[in-house]
Amino acid sequence: MSSLFRSRLAKEFDDRTAQFHTSVVEDLRIFEDDINGTEAHDIMLHEQGIIPQEALGKILGALEEIRAEWRRGEVEIGTEYEDVHEYIEGRVIESVGIEVGGMIHTGRSRNDQVVVDMRLRVREELLAITGQLLELVSALLGRAGENTETTMMLYTHGQHAQVGTFAHYLVSYADAFIRDSERLMECYGRVNLNPLGSGPVGGTSIGVDRQITKELLGFDGLVENSIDATSGRDWAVETASSCAILISNLSRAATDLLEWSSVEFGYVELADEYASSSSIMPQKKNPSTLELIRGKSAEVYGCLTELLTMVKGVNSGYYQDLQQTKIPLWRCLDTTRTSLEVMTGIVSTLAVRPEKMRERLEGSLVVAVELVEMMVMEAELSFREAYRLVAALVRDAVEKRKALSDLRPADLDKFAREVLGKPLEVDEALIREATDPESCLMRRKSEGSPHPVQVGKMLEGRARVLDELRVRLKAKDDAVSRAMENLRLKVEDYVVSG
Repeated sequence: MSSLFRSRLAKEFDDRTAQFHTSVVEDLRIFEDDINGTEAHDIMLHEQGIIPQEALGKILGALEEIRAEWRRGEVEIGTEYEDVHEYIEGRVIESVGIEVGGMIHTGRSRNDQVVVDMRLRVREELLAITGQLLELVSALLGRAGENTETTMMLYTHGQHAQVGTFAHYLVSYADAFIRDSERLMECYGRVNLNPLGSGPVGGTSIGVDRQITKELLGFDGLVENSIDATSGRDWAVETASSCAILISNLSRAATDLLEWSSVEFGYVELADEYASSSSIMPQKKNPSTLELIRGKSAEVYGCLTELLTMVKGVNSGYYQDLQQTKIPLWRCLDTTRTSLEVMTGIVSTLAVRPEKMRERLEGSLVVAVELVEMMVMEAELSFREAYRLVAALVRDAVEKRKALSDLRPADLDKFAREVLGKPLEVDEALIREATDPESCLMRRKSEGSPHPVQVGKMLEGRARVLDELRVRLKAKDDAVSRAMENLRLKVEDYVVSG
């Protein structure tokens, strides 16, 4: 078939160039979005007195027939088409003739057409990813509620640091993912804007009304400037950036759970449905889904880098380079969404081993910081004096392979005289309290600490935040659904009346 868009040129692409030039494969993702955008545009043209009602009815009827074929899996688009836009317009003209079908593209360029399609698709993906992210937050908070008194080692630099709880750890990631959801919703606000009606780059002399298509398609506003509307892709880069930050948090959590599921730690165990086995070693239970989440983070980073590289040298106005942005964008969205789905399942089914976590604390030097703070509060030493004294006690314990819980008041007095040059009287009960892991935990009541009361407050607060985020997400989702349902009803009315 002869291309709709090549009237200026005497020859068609040869097969190799057509294959190189077409964007049909990546455009399949926006097939129905293109139909929706076209229907909204043509309804607007009719309401502006540009397309007669009878012609509109025929155009919309043809578009709906194409949609039905698509949903039945009957559409096949070859490389003879430059893109899905050409295919759909060509099919409409083939169905109703060029006198009527030729009106479909009035006052529109492929430049604003493709951007409206992409924005319609990306907003759906952002809503879906945010919804899945909130499910992960809910799973984390649910597991945290079960583990507010499950003591565990907290690490810095990979070394024993302080006594914490598994609940406190889980809430830390719930907080990170809540921030990710807020980023995604803020990004949604910059994605859900209408570029349609901007023409190729400098607007159109056709009497379009961009506010009408904004309402019909459920956009929150306009990308007002026509250059920015057709050539700007910062919203796509921001989408990938938000996904990259999100998956970096997923990857870090996956790394923790990978280490903790090893035989050496045994803190947690993945459910069988999220593990794999070895082709040769029958004893193996591999946490491979966590490994893949960590590996796929590189995929999302690559998509972001690819997008940044694509747009950095493109002049103002539309260039074919921008056609390529769809490929990494779709891949980024897919990888992020599936990684979230898998991590939610992992967290929901994870077996927690409290006894293993507690074992790691036994005899550990992790209580040293509590011993310092106890001497500051109870023995009236300055912090640095207490620090120097406990450092000496730790060094002695390491050399003699003792635990700090073996200390007696006389030991503290002896070392205080040697290190600080003065005696020290500390009640033995205070030493026992400061060197017992559970007591250490209960002494630390600073806001945001692992103390069960503080974690309980955090859980209550995060539950409220989660509810609020769900309400905000539902409001956005409902607004889009209402707009698309209204568009569907208008199409049906015009098809029948036309």
